Amino acid sequence: MALVLDLFRQGKEFVALFDHHDDLVVFVGEGENSELSFYQVKSSSELTWTAKRLARRSPQGDLPKSIVGKAYYNIAQFGPEIRRASILSNRPLSATLATATKSNLHDGELSVADLSSPDQDALMKSLEADFPDGFDKSHAALLTFERVPFDLESYRDTVLGRIVAMLEELHPDFVGVASPFYTALLAGAGECTGNKTKSGTVQELRMRVALDREAISRLIERVQSRSKNLVEWWPSVSDELAANGRKALQIQRIKNKCLAYVNSRRAGGRSAVKLSAAIRDAISKAAVSEMGSVLEAVAALRAHGLSEPESELFDLQSAMIVELMEALL
Repeated sequence: MALVLDLFRQGKEFVALFDHHDDLVVFVGEGENSELSFYQVKSSSELTWTAKRLARRSPQGDLPKSIVGKAYYNIAQFGPEIRRASILSNRPLSATLATATKSNLHDGELSVADLSSPDQDALMKSLEADFPDGFDKSHAALLTFERVPFDLESYRDTVLGRIVAMLEELHPDFVGVASPFYTALLAGAGECTGNKTKSGTVQELRMRVALDREAISRLIERVQSRSKNLVEWWPSVSDELAANGRKALQIQRIKNKCLAYVNSRRAGGRSAVKLSAAIRDAISKAAVSEMGSVLEAVAALRAHGLSEPESELFDLQSAMIVELMEALL
């Protein structure tokens, strides 16, 4: 998700496929000149990865049996049209570079071709066993490892942080829809999965259901055009109440009553539902759409004979504020 959002923020054209051939397949660029990358996601509770761990082969199952073999499988099928076949993990790789003498921990993207001979040999022996009919060693440069520094427990917050930053860049008002956009983004990715039919060519890959720049733009428009919730519109009401002389505790009490009204209406409370219908009827008859003040609009609605609810945690004013903000935003 973070990779897709970064591509969107950078203004690049892309197509992202989920759970098809690999956990993530991405075309970056347009048409025949786009770069094709495969990403295999491997979380781990161990502190580091090593070449031997990546080369370790399962005793059961079909070929390929190693992690590096499963990454190379995509190269074997799609060949030089691939930009990379990458293994992504939350843990770094402990390996020795060809230009170094000692092993070190590596973040960022690292190609198998950059590793020392002993580390490369461990991977190549595993690939030879996974592909007994032979494989092209020159493709080692296309095999990469990359550490993605996401904590397994807090990845949701991390991606939400990316979403907030991206939406804020587009427009300050968009920040309020970060959570529904996150939900819509996950749903959009989920809609791209489920078809287990493999693609035989790059052209077939391009035809799969995927997320692209246009789809994410539509998601932003969809969540932005929905009715704003109380959390999103309350700051503007709070500012008006303060400008009208209300103190902080008074403003907080009004907000609490607005929340109580929203919750009661959502739960189907008889008084709240009845009051909602009456207020919406009054809004349709009053010229509140031309008013620039919510308090002015509240005063105008009172002239339509609305009654105070009895024995409720909310009052008429709070109910009118909620209905007005939802109707006019």
